Amino acid sequence: MRPLSPSCRRVTPAAVSTLVRDAPAVSSLLSSVTRGAVVDLARSTRAPRLRFVGAVSSPAFYAPVETELKELERRLLAVGRGGHPTFQAAVEHVFQTPGKLLRPTLVFLSARFGTRDDRETVLNLAQSLELVHTASLVHDDIVDRADVRRNIPTVNAMWDGDVALIVGDYLFAKAYALAAVLPKPEVIAIVAQTVFALCDGELNEVTSPPTMPTEAEYLERIELKTASLYAACCQGAALLTEADPEHVAALGAFGTNLGLAFQMTDDILDLVGDEAEFGKAVGRDLQEGMATLPMIYAAAESSGQDGELARRIVAPGKSRDEVIDLLRIIRASGGPERARARALGFHDAALRALDGLPARGEREALRDVADFVISRVR
Repeated sequence: MRPLSPSCRRVTPAAVSTLVRDAPAVSSLLSSVTRGAVVDLARSTRAPRLRFVGAVSSPAFYAPVETELKELERRLLAVGRGGHPTFQAAVEHVFQTPGKLLRPTLVFLSARFGTRDDRETVLNLAQSLELVHTASLVHDDIVDRADVRRNIPTVNAMWDGDVALIVGDYLFAKAYALAAVLPKPEVIAIVAQTVFALCDGELNEVTSPPTMPTEAEYLERIELKTASLYAACCQGAALLTEADPEHVAALGAFGTNLGLAFQMTDDILDLVGDEAEFGKAVGRDLQEGMATLPMIYAAAESSGQDGELARRIVAPGKSRDEVIDLLRIIRASGGPERARARALGFHDAALRALDGLPARGEREALRDVADFVISRVR
Protein backbone atom coordinates (compact mmCIF):
# COMPACT_ATOMS: atom_id res chain seq x y z
CA MET A 1 0.00 0.00 0.00
CA ARG A 2 1.36 3.41 -0.97
CA PRO A 3 2.58 5.47 2.02
CA LEU A 4 0.09 8.27 2.62
CA SER A 5 1.48 11.73 3.21
CA PRO A 6 0.80 13.66 6.42
CA SER A 7 0.96 16.87 4.41
CA CYS A 8 -2.77 16.71 3.80
CA ARG A 9 -3.56 17.79 7.34
CA ARG A 10 -4.27 21.16 5.79
CA VAL A 11 -4.68 21.58 2.03
CA THR A 12 -3.62 25.06 0.97
CA PRO A 13 -5.15 27.16 -1.83
CA ALA A 14 -1.84 26.82 -3.68
CA ALA A 15 -2.74 23.16 -4.12
CA VAL A 16 -5.28 24.16 -6.75
CA SER A 17 -2.62 25.44 -9.15
CA THR A 18 -0.38 22.48 -8.29
CA LEU A 19 -3.32 20.23 -9.10
CA VAL A 20 -3.51 21.60 -12.63
CA ARG A 21 0.25 21.18 -13.16
CA ASP A 22 0.59 17.74 -11.60
CA ALA A 23 -2.68 15.88 -11.99
CA PRO A 24 -1.24 12.36 -11.55
CA ALA A 25 -0.03 13.09 -8.01
CA VAL A 26 -3.29 12.03 -6.42
CA SER A 27 -2.50 10.74 -2.98
CA SER A 28 -1.18 13.68 -1.00
CA LEU A 29 -4.46 15.55 -0.61
CA LEU A 30 -6.63 12.57 0.17
CA SER A 31 -5.57 11.15 3.50
CA SER A 32 -4.05 12.06 6.83
CA VAL A 33 -2.64 8.63 7.61
CA THR A 34 1.10 9.00 8.22
CA ARG A 35 3.83 6.59 7.14
CA GLY A 36 4.16 5.43 10.75
CA ALA A 37 0.44 4.81 11.02
CA VAL A 38 0.52 2.66 7.89
CA VAL A 39 3.38 0.57 9.31
CA ASP A 40 1.50 0.22 12.61
CA LEU A 41 -1.64 -0.71 10.70
CA ALA A 42 0.21 -3.39 8.74
CA ARG A 43 1.44 -4.92 12.00
CA SER A 44 -1.98 -4.85 13.61
CA THR A 45 -3.76 -6.49 10.66
CA ARG A 46 -1.19 -9.08 9.58
CA ALA A 47 -2.22 -11.87 11.94
CA PRO A 48 -5.46 -13.56 10.84
CA ARG A 49 -8.21 -13.23 13.40
CA LEU A 50 -11.93 -13.45 12.88
CA ARG A 51 -14.53 -12.02 15.17
CA PHE A 52 -18.05 -10.82 14.64
CA VAL A 53 -19.18 -7.22 14.69
CA GLY A 54 -22.83 -7.01 15.60
CA ALA A 55 -25.01 -6.77 12.51
CA VAL A 56 -26.91 -3.51 12.12
CA SER A 57 -30.43 -4.31 10.97
CA SER A 58 -31.78 -0.75 11.08
CA PRO A 59 -28.83 1.65 11.11
CA ALA A 60 -29.27 4.33 13.75
CA PHE A 61 -26.39 6.39 12.37
CA TYR A 62 -28.71 7.94 9.79
CA ALA A 63 -30.91 9.55 12.46
CA PRO A 64 -28.72 12.58 13.33
CA VAL A 65 -28.60 13.65 9.67
CA GLU A 66 -32.00 12.43 8.47
CA THR A 67 -33.16 15.92 7.45
CA GLU A 68 -30.06 16.49 5.31
CA LEU A 69 -30.37 13.05 3.69
CA LYS A 70 -34.01 13.64 2.73
CA GLU A 71 -33.08 16.94 1.10
CA LEU A 72 -30.17 15.28 -0.70
CA GLU A 73 -32.44 12.55 -2.09
CA ARG A 74 -34.80 15.23 -3.40
CA ARG A 75 -31.91 17.02 -5.10
CA LEU A 76 -30.51 13.84 -6.62
CA LEU A 77 -33.84 13.02 -8.24
CA ALA A 78 -33.93 16.55 -9.66
CA VAL A 79 -30.43 16.38 -11.20
CA GLY A 80 -31.80 15.57 -14.64
CA ARG A 81 -34.26 18.45 -14.70
CA GLY A 82 -33.75 20.60 -17.80
CA GLY A 83 -31.44 18.07 -19.42
CA HIS A 84 -31.91 15.82 -22.43
CA PRO A 85 -34.97 13.55 -22.03
CA THR A 86 -32.78 10.44 -22.06
CA PHE A 87 -30.59 11.88 -19.31
CA GLN A 88 -33.69 12.76 -17.27
CA ALA A 89 -35.00 9.21 -17.65
CA ALA A 90 -31.63 7.68 -16.76
CA VAL A 91 -31.28 9.84 -13.65
CA GLU A 92 -34.75 8.89 -12.46
CA HIS A 93 -33.88 5.25 -13.09
CA VAL A 94 -30.53 5.38 -11.25
CA PHE A 95 -31.82 7.26 -8.21
CA GLN A 96 -35.08 5.35 -7.80
CA THR A 97 -32.98 3.21 -5.43
CA PRO A 98 -30.35 5.65 -4.12
CA GLY A 99 -28.44 2.96 -2.23
CA LYS A 100 -27.07 3.22 1.28
CA LEU A 101 -26.02 6.89 0.97
CA LEU A 102 -23.05 6.12 3.21
CA ARG A 103 -20.81 8.72 1.61
CA PRO A 104 -23.15 11.71 2.06
CA THR A 105 -23.89 10.45 5.58
CA LEU A 106 -20.15 10.70 6.25
CA VAL A 107 -20.13 14.23 4.84
CA PHE A 108 -22.99 15.36 7.09
CA LEU A 109 -21.63 13.69 10.23
CA SER A 110 -18.07 14.94 9.65
CA ALA A 111 -19.31 18.49 9.09
CA ARG A 112 -20.67 18.51 12.66
CA PHE A 113 -17.09 18.63 13.98
CA GLY A 114 -16.46 21.99 12.34
CA THR A 115 -16.86 25.47 13.77
CA ARG A 116 -18.75 26.92 10.80
CA ASP A 117 -22.40 26.02 10.22
CA ASP A 118 -23.30 26.28 6.53
CA ARG A 119 -25.96 23.72 5.66
CA GLU A 120 -26.27 24.69 1.99
CA THR A 121 -22.55 24.46 1.30
CA VAL A 122 -22.28 21.08 3.03
CA LEU A 123 -25.25 19.82 0.98
CA ASN A 124 -23.47 20.92 -2.20
CA LEU A 125 -20.36 18.96 -1.21
CA ALA A 126 -22.39 15.87 -0.33
CA GLN A 127 -24.28 15.99 -3.62
CA SER A 128 -21.11 16.59 -5.62
CA LEU A 129 -19.31 13.59 -4.12
CA GLU A 130 -22.38 11.34 -4.43
CA LEU A 131 -22.63 12.26 -8.11
CA VAL A 132 -18.92 11.47 -8.55
CA HIS A 133 -19.58 8.07 -6.96
CA THR A 134 -22.68 7.41 -9.09
CA ALA A 135 -20.94 8.47 -12.31
CA SER A 136 -18.06 6.12 -11.55
CA LEU A 137 -20.53 3.24 -11.02
CA VAL A 138 -22.25 3.96 -14.34
CA HIS A 139 -18.87 3.85 -16.10
CA ASP A 140 -17.75 0.77 -14.13
CA ASP A 141 -20.86 -1.08 -15.28
CA ILE A 142 -19.91 -0.41 -18.89
CA VAL A 143 -16.39 -1.78 -18.37
CA ASP A 144 -17.71 -4.79 -16.44
CA ARG A 145 -20.66 -5.32 -18.81
CA ALA A 146 -22.82 -5.55 -15.70
CA ASP A 147 -26.59 -5.95 -16.10
CA VAL A 148 -27.76 -5.43 -12.52
CA ARG A 149 -26.88 -3.07 -9.67
CA ARG A 150 -28.92 -2.48 -6.50
CA ASN A 151 -31.34 -5.12 -7.82
CA ILE A 152 -32.31 -3.01 -10.85
CA PRO A 153 -30.96 -3.01 -14.43
CA THR A 154 -27.88 -0.88 -15.02
CA VAL A 155 -27.99 2.12 -17.37
CA ASN A 156 -26.11 0.18 -20.06
CA ALA A 157 -28.61 -2.69 -19.73
CA MET A 158 -31.63 -0.35 -19.93
CA TRP A 159 -30.23 1.66 -22.85
CA ASP A 160 -26.75 0.80 -24.18
CA GLY A 161 -23.08 1.44 -23.52
CA ASP A 162 -22.98 4.66 -25.55
CA VAL A 163 -25.87 6.18 -23.60
CA ALA A 164 -24.36 5.01 -20.30
CA LEU A 165 -21.01 6.61 -21.16
CA ILE A 166 -22.67 9.98 -21.84
CA VAL A 167 -24.89 9.72 -18.74
CA GLY A 168 -21.80 9.11 -16.62
CA ASP A 169 -20.07 12.11 -18.20
CA TYR A 170 -23.16 14.24 -17.54
CA LEU A 171 -23.18 13.22 -13.87
CA PHE A 172 -19.47 14.09 -13.56
CA ALA A 173 -20.20 17.50 -15.11
CA LYS A 174 -23.00 18.09 -12.60
CA ALA A 175 -20.63 17.12 -9.79
CA TYR A 176 -17.99 19.59 -11.00
CA ALA A 177 -20.58 22.39 -11.29
CA LEU A 178 -21.52 21.87 -7.63
CA ALA A 179 -17.89 21.69 -6.52
CA ALA A 180 -17.00 24.88 -8.41
CA VAL A 181 -19.13 27.04 -6.12
CA LEU A 182 -17.67 25.69 -2.88
CA PRO A 183 -16.05 28.55 -0.92
CA LYS A 184 -12.75 26.79 -0.14
CA PRO A 185 -10.29 26.10 -3.01
CA GLU A 186 -8.68 23.26 -1.05
CA VAL A 187 -12.01 21.40 -0.93
CA ILE A 188 -12.54 21.96 -4.67
CA ALA A 189 -9.07 20.46 -5.13
CA ILE A 190 -10.01 17.44 -3.03
CA VAL A 191 -13.04 16.75 -5.25
CA ALA A 192 -10.85 16.94 -8.36
CA GLN A 193 -8.11 14.82 -6.79
CA THR A 194 -10.71 12.18 -5.90
CA VAL A 195 -11.74 11.87 -9.55
CA PHE A 196 -8.08 11.57 -10.57
CA ALA A 197 -7.69 8.78 -8.00
CA LEU A 198 -10.79 6.95 -9.27
CA CYS A 199 -9.49 7.15 -12.84
CA ASP A 200 -6.02 5.96 -11.80
CA GLY A 201 -7.55 3.01 -9.94
CA GLU A 202 -9.76 2.05 -12.87
CA LEU A 203 -6.86 2.30 -15.35
CA ASN A 204 -4.70 0.16 -13.07
CA GLU A 205 -7.48 -2.39 -13.07
CA VAL A 206 -8.19 -2.56 -16.80
CA THR A 207 -4.55 -2.37 -17.97
CA SER A 208 -3.03 -4.83 -15.51
CA PRO A 209 -1.55 -7.99 -17.06
CA PRO A 210 -3.36 -11.27 -16.36
CA THR A 211 -1.20 -12.15 -13.37
CA MET A 212 -2.01 -12.56 -9.69
CA PRO A 213 -1.33 -9.22 -7.95
CA THR A 214 0.47 -8.95 -4.64
CA GLU A 215 -1.44 -7.88 -1.58
CA ALA A 216 0.30 -4.49 -1.72
CA GLU A 217 -0.81 -3.97 -5.33
CA TYR A 218 -4.38 -4.87 -4.38
CA LEU A 219 -4.32 -2.40 -1.48
CA GLU A 220 -3.06 0.39 -3.72
CA ARG A 221 -5.84 -0.30 -6.21
CA ILE A 222 -8.64 -0.14 -3.65
CA GLU A 223 -7.09 2.90 -1.96
CA LEU A 224 -7.46 4.73 -5.26
CA LYS A 225 -10.83 3.34 -6.36
CA THR A 226 -12.68 3.36 -3.03
CA ALA A 227 -10.84 4.72 0.00
CA SER A 228 -9.97 8.02 -1.70
CA LEU A 229 -13.66 8.91 -1.95
CA TYR A 230 -14.39 7.97 1.68
CA ALA A 231 -11.46 10.10 2.81
CA ALA A 232 -12.67 13.00 0.65
CA CYS A 233 -16.14 12.87 2.22
CA CYS A 234 -14.81 13.05 5.76
CA GLN A 235 -11.85 15.35 5.22
CA GLY A 236 -13.59 17.66 2.76
CA ALA A 237 -16.55 18.23 5.08
CA ALA A 238 -14.23 18.94 8.02
CA LEU A 239 -12.20 21.46 5.99
CA LEU A 240 -15.35 23.09 4.63
CA THR A 241 -16.70 23.73 8.14
CA GLU A 242 -13.32 24.89 9.49
CA ALA A 243 -12.70 22.02 11.90
CA ASP A 244 -9.48 21.96 13.92
CA PRO A 245 -6.54 20.55 11.92
CA GLU A 246 -6.28 17.59 14.34
CA HIS A 247 -9.92 16.74 13.71
CA VAL A 248 -9.45 17.06 9.93
CA ALA A 249 -6.55 14.59 10.18
CA ALA A 250 -8.52 12.17 12.36
CA LEU A 251 -11.50 12.21 10.00
CA GLY A 252 -9.23 11.71 6.98
CA ALA A 253 -7.64 8.67 8.63
CA PHE A 254 -11.07 7.34 9.58
CA GLY A 255 -12.37 7.72 6.02
CA THR A 256 -9.35 6.03 4.45
CA ASN A 257 -9.47 3.00 6.74
CA LEU A 258 -13.25 2.77 6.47
CA GLY A 259 -13.04 2.80 2.67
CA LEU A 260 -10.47 -0.01 2.69
CA ALA A 261 -12.64 -2.09 5.04
CA PHE A 262 -15.70 -1.40 2.85
CA GLN A 263 -14.03 -2.56 -0.38
CA MET A 264 -12.58 -5.68 1.21
CA THR A 265 -16.03 -6.59 2.54
CA ASP A 266 -17.51 -5.94 -0.91
CA ASP A 267 -14.91 -8.22 -2.48
CA ILE A 268 -15.69 -10.98 0.02
CA LEU A 269 -19.42 -10.66 -0.67
CA ASP A 270 -18.73 -10.92 -4.40
CA LEU A 271 -17.55 -14.46 -3.69
CA VAL A 272 -19.70 -15.68 -0.81
CA GLY A 273 -22.73 -13.38 -0.83
CA ASP A 274 -26.31 -14.10 -1.84
CA GLU A 275 -27.18 -12.38 -5.13
CA ALA A 276 -30.66 -11.30 -3.98
CA GLU A 277 -29.27 -9.72 -0.81
CA PHE A 278 -26.05 -8.40 -2.38
CA GLY A 279 -28.02 -6.55 -5.07
CA LYS A 280 -25.78 -7.61 -7.96
CA ALA A 281 -24.38 -10.79 -9.49
CA VAL A 282 -21.76 -12.62 -7.43
CA GLY A 283 -18.54 -13.86 -9.00
CA ARG A 284 -18.30 -10.89 -11.35
CA ASP A 285 -14.67 -10.09 -10.49
CA LEU A 286 -13.81 -13.75 -10.89
CA GLN A 287 -15.52 -13.88 -14.27
CA GLU A 288 -13.36 -10.97 -15.47
CA GLY A 289 -10.14 -12.35 -14.00
CA MET A 290 -9.88 -9.45 -11.54
CA ALA A 291 -8.18 -10.92 -8.46
CA THR A 292 -9.30 -9.58 -5.07
CA LEU A 293 -7.93 -10.19 -1.59
CA PRO A 294 -9.80 -13.44 -0.81
CA MET A 295 -8.66 -14.82 -4.16
CA ILE A 296 -5.05 -13.76 -3.49
CA TYR A 297 -5.13 -15.56 -0.14
CA ALA A 298 -6.84 -18.65 -1.59
CA ALA A 299 -4.19 -18.89 -4.33
CA ALA A 300 -1.35 -18.46 -1.83
CA GLU A 301 -2.83 -21.23 0.31
CA SER A 302 -3.20 -23.55 -2.68
CA SER A 303 -0.10 -23.34 -4.84
CA GLY A 304 1.31 -19.84 -4.58
CA GLN A 305 1.09 -16.65 -6.65
CA ASP A 306 2.21 -18.42 -9.84
CA GLY A 307 0.43 -21.72 -9.24
CA GLU A 308 -2.43 -23.41 -11.04
CA LEU A 309 -5.25 -21.83 -8.99
CA ALA A 310 -3.75 -18.35 -9.50
CA ARG A 311 -3.60 -18.88 -13.26
CA ARG A 312 -7.21 -20.06 -13.33
CA ILE A 313 -8.38 -17.07 -11.28
CA VAL A 314 -6.78 -14.38 -13.48
CA ALA A 315 -7.72 -16.02 -16.79
CA PRO A 316 -10.28 -13.78 -18.59
CA GLY A 317 -13.46 -14.91 -20.28
CA LYS A 318 -14.30 -17.91 -18.12
CA SER A 319 -17.30 -20.09 -18.76
CA ARG A 320 -20.07 -20.10 -16.17
CA ASP A 321 -19.12 -23.66 -15.18
CA GLU A 322 -15.52 -22.58 -14.61
CA VAL A 323 -16.66 -19.64 -12.44
CA ILE A 324 -18.89 -21.96 -10.37
CA ASP A 325 -16.02 -24.41 -9.87
CA LEU A 326 -13.64 -21.64 -8.81
CA LEU A 327 -16.24 -20.19 -6.43
CA ARG A 328 -16.51 -23.61 -4.80
CA ILE A 329 -12.72 -23.87 -4.40
CA ILE A 330 -12.29 -20.34 -3.03
CA ARG A 331 -15.23 -20.65 -0.63
CA ALA A 332 -13.77 -23.88 0.73
CA SER A 333 -10.38 -22.22 1.29
CA GLY A 334 -9.29 -19.95 4.09
CA GLY A 335 -9.20 -16.99 1.69
CA PRO A 336 -12.54 -15.34 2.56
CA GLU A 337 -12.01 -15.78 6.31
CA ARG A 338 -8.49 -14.38 6.16
CA ALA A 339 -9.67 -11.43 4.05
CA ARG A 340 -12.41 -10.72 6.57
CA ALA A 341 -9.80 -10.66 9.34
CA ARG A 342 -7.84 -8.14 7.27
CA ALA A 343 -10.95 -6.02 6.76
CA LEU A 344 -11.58 -6.11 10.51
CA GLY A 345 -8.08 -4.75 11.03
CA PHE A 346 -8.89 -1.68 8.92
CA HIS A 347 -12.24 -1.37 10.71
CA ASP A 348 -10.37 -1.29 14.03
CA ALA A 349 -7.91 1.28 12.66
CA ALA A 350 -10.87 3.46 11.65
CA LEU A 351 -12.24 3.27 15.19
CA ARG A 352 -8.84 4.19 16.63
CA ALA A 353 -8.77 7.28 14.41
CA LEU A 354 -12.04 8.41 15.97
CA ASP A 355 -10.32 8.62 19.35
CA GLY A 356 -8.86 11.89 18.08
CA LEU A 357 -12.34 13.46 17.94
CA PRO A 358 -14.35 14.95 20.81
CA ALA A 359 -16.82 12.59 22.47
CA ARG A 360 -20.26 13.39 21.06
CA GLY A 361 -23.20 11.74 19.33
CA GLU A 362 -21.74 12.19 15.85
CA ARG A 363 -18.59 10.31 16.85
CA GLU A 364 -20.71 7.39 18.05
CA ALA A 365 -22.66 7.51 14.79
CA LEU A 366 -19.37 7.21 12.86
CA ARG A 367 -18.50 4.17 14.98
CA ASP A 368 -21.85 2.68 14.00
CA VAL A 369 -21.10 3.35 10.32
CA ALA A 370 -17.85 1.40 10.66
CA ASP A 371 -19.65 -1.52 12.32
CA PHE A 372 -22.30 -1.49 9.60
CA VAL A 373 -19.70 -1.53 6.81
CA ILE A 374 -18.00 -4.65 8.15
CA SER A 375 -21.21 -6.52 8.99
CA ARG A 376 -23.34 -5.68 5.94
CA VAL A 377 -24.74 -8.18 3.45
CA ARG A 378 -24.78 -5.65 0.57
